[in-house]
Amino acid sequence: MGIITFREDIQGLRAIAVLSVGIFHFNKEWLPGGFVGVDIFLVISGFLITSILLQKKNEINYRLIDTLKYFYFSRFKRIVPAYMVLLVFSAIIAGVLFIPQDFDVFSAGFDKAFYFNSNQYFSNFGDYFAPSSYEQPLLHTWSLAVEIQFYIIAPFLVLLVPKRLLLRILIVLSIVLLLIAEYRLSVQGAKQATYYSLYARLPEFFMGAIAALLLFNDHALRQNKLLQWSGLVAVIASVVFQPELGNFPGLRVLLPTLGATLILLSQPASQPASQSLASYFLTNKFMVWMGALSYSFYLWHWPVLAFLRYYTGMEQLDLYYSIYFVLITIALTLISYYLVELPFRKKKFSKLHLAGAVSLLIVIVSISFEKKKINTSFTAKPLPIEFTRYADDSQICHGKIVGDCLQGDLKSQREILVLGDSHAAMLNHFFDYLGKELKFKVRIITASSCVTIPGFDYERIAEWAHKPCLSQIEEAKKYLSKTPYVFLAASWNWQLESPKFKQVLHKFLLSRDIDGKKIYLLEQEPLLNINPQRALRAKFLGLSPVIGTDKRYLVANAWLRQEARAFRNVQTLNFGALQFFSNAPFYGKDLIYMDEHHLNQVGAVLYAKVAQNTFKQIVTSK
Repeated sequence: MGIITFREDIQGLRAIAVLSVGIFHFNKEWLPGGFVGVDIFLVISGFLITSILLQKKNEINYRLIDTLKYFYFSRFKRIVPAYMVLLVFSAIIAGVLFIPQDFDVFSAGFDKAFYFNSNQYFSNFGDYFAPSSYEQPLLHTWSLAVEIQFYIIAPFLVLLVPKRLLLRILIVLSIVLLLIAEYRLSVQGAKQATYYSLYARLPEFFMGAIAALLLFNDHALRQNKLLQWSGLVAVIASVVFQPELGNFPGLRVLLPTLGATLILLSQPASQPASQSLASYFLTNKFMVWMGALSYSFYLWHWPVLAFLRYYTGMEQLDLYYSIYFVLITIALTLISYYLVELPFRKKKFSKLHLAGAVSLLIVIVSISFEKKKINTSFTAKPLPIEFTRYADDSQICHGKIVGDCLQGDLKSQREILVLGDSHAAMLNHFFDYLGKELKFKVRIITASSCVTIPGFDYERIAEWAHKPCLSQIEEAKKYLSKTPYVFLAASWNWQLESPKFKQVLHKFLLSRDIDGKKIYLLEQEPLLNINPQRALRAKFLGLSPVIGTDKRYLVANAWLRQEARAFRNVQTLNFGALQFFSNAPFYGKDLIYMDEHHLNQVGAVLYAKVAQNTFKQIVTSK
């Protein structure tokens, strides 16, 4: 009969997992496979939970109800207090720092995180204008949601199913679920939905559970140095090389989970003289201490990163803010572990603990209902809506067809076609103004992240954008053969990162050029290093953000000009040369940007007025 003892090697494995995740989140180029740390955590969790339940089930005075009470109460003490403290502080900081529309996105995720359902929320998350995923303070709670969901089903599997039958069931379920996940990933392309799903992560829990079942009665597996070495090599290899093997989860989960499982099966010798080098690495004091801190570190490192990225506009923090990240994360980790985790994990739950838990619950419930007021109280007078959007989404053909998609002078016989992603959509008011002034009409068909031309490599964009992208491309095809003039606008600096897109664009330009159809490539407007609305809020709070430009747009524009030279009927247009953006994000006293790279409605009209004379030469030459 197996008896649960404290295993320092598991703490060392936790340390590898959490440090890998932390490094990956900070800079994925430093440790490209660091994200597998989460999968290792899930294997450890499956092992420990199954081991605890098996031991309880094997006790002479075992009773199902008492075991369930013990299990869920112990899990509550282990997970919930530190987690709720995180939610409280995150809500307060987001309420102060976030602009209202970004706070609304945070608030929706917060509500799901409170009920440990954020994995479902982020699996369906899709809004082009929401903060980037690396600016979502609660994005990392998806893994805790999956863990809690596993806790709900694990006791009934382990306690109600005989051990020998349970082993077979877990093996079969693991294989079936892995194949389903692989099918969803490779065939259906449902990467986001699969990544955050419980069913795709259950095999990782089950791998740990299988290890617990095997070890519970088989002492021969223990102190097996070959298993331990093999496991450690597999774990380290997955951390370093996993991106070379493909995306997660699915069958690609096998390397890190098998490695973690082998380490769990090879309980090391307790005597230092009998320890292997692998065992010594896993059980040295720093690794054991870091493993103990792993839960608090995981809770806090990501929100600190997300808030710093949101404030600075930098996905990769510079040295100054990197130091802030390290110091703040260490401080919050230590506070969380020593003042929240450890007191609540004591075996005796005193009246003081109960009072603390009740107080914390009251605070978190109050925050849940009042968090919007926090945001409102730190918000200056809201900007008029035309400064916070580029158009009324319900009135333009962006991701959907609304009416005839026409702007400008609707009575004119002259018609041009505008295609592209949101950088084309933001020009609806631009073309509407010019069309009315210069007597032509414009059909604008766009989609988020998608340049609406035939063959666009839509597989690389967010899943929620696939269907709108494909439907808008099909709609645009109806007019390509009828329209002699096409204008393309896009977030070129991002789109041109894809070699396949470059090929698609070249093929499209070539086909139009051969047919004698004129193509105008609208060069990209200057990129800002920070969302100007966020910068204005930061100034209102007494902070001093610096608004500058990101030079990547210049590289993209240079590539467009070089590409256009290869065709007789392709021309690039750069209205930015008219000094319109010399004081970006302002033109005169007007704010002309809605975020780092989109003009707002006011900016689009002012841009049209500045570009009118140049554009007149284009349309009159027709």
